[in-house]
Amino acid sequence: MGYHYITLKQEERVLTISLNRPPTNPLSSEFGLELFKAFREAEQRDDVTVVVVTSALEKAFIAGADIKEMAAMSQAESEAFSKLLQDANNTLERMKKVVIAAINGHALGGGCELAMACDYRFMAAGKALIGLPEAGLGIVPGAGGTQRLPRLVGIARAKDILLWGKVMGPEEALALGLIDRIIPAESFMAEVMEFAHKLASGAGKALGYIKVAVNEGVDLPMEQALAVERRYGLENLLTHDAREGLTAFGEKRKPNFLSK
Repeated sequence: MGYHYITLKQEERVLTISLNRPPTNPLSSEFGLELFKAFREAEQRDDVTVVVVTSALEKAFIAGADIKEMAAMSQAESEAFSKLLQDANNTLERMKKVVIAAINGHALGGGCELAMACDYRFMAAGKALIGLPEAGLGIVPGAGGTQRLPRLVGIARAKDILLWGKVMGPEEALALGLIDRIIPAESFMAEVMEFAHKLASGAGKALGYIKVAVNEGVDLPMEQALAVERRYGLENLLTHDAREGLTAFGEKRKPNFLSK
């Protein structure tokens, strides 16, 4: 499908989703719908192993919601908007592909929430901020912030960030575990893409099954979680890559993974 605010570019098994709604990629209903559709498209591409979500803008990843649009929404419209953004982020979390948030500018509110739904969060060094400032506006995060943040940084730290509407720079975010890595701004996308392509050269099906096994099992009682692991492990054994990996090990050679 065509997009107004989004560009999809695929190189080998890496798909880059670039966001471009000047000046700061504010999340509107229209933009949210495009995000949902782009993420669903990425989920359905069988020839993609790694998805990189980034911004085409210089200073903003996503600097929050479109406040003017939000202020004019009825309660029903607000609920639909929240559900739309939650569904978009859930798609990132659910897809059997590794998703990297390449945070090259401010990631506030909905931008932070989108990043938290990704598997990796890499942030450019510099003055960009990340966090959930909603409490300072008298509103509640509506795209997963109150649920994903505690799972990333712990309940006590998450409450402190949420209740004070805190935003922070890359170093503090890294120390808290909100992001995974800080990369120099001048080499940011080059290093992100190098990481993405290296990861995508592995056994893509196994990577996807590992991701969903972790995500689905982490909040279950142990016996149920182990059943999830067994189910995905058995499904993965039917793939080309599993057979190739085991055969290559026995033959003492490098496996030729095809992500099939």
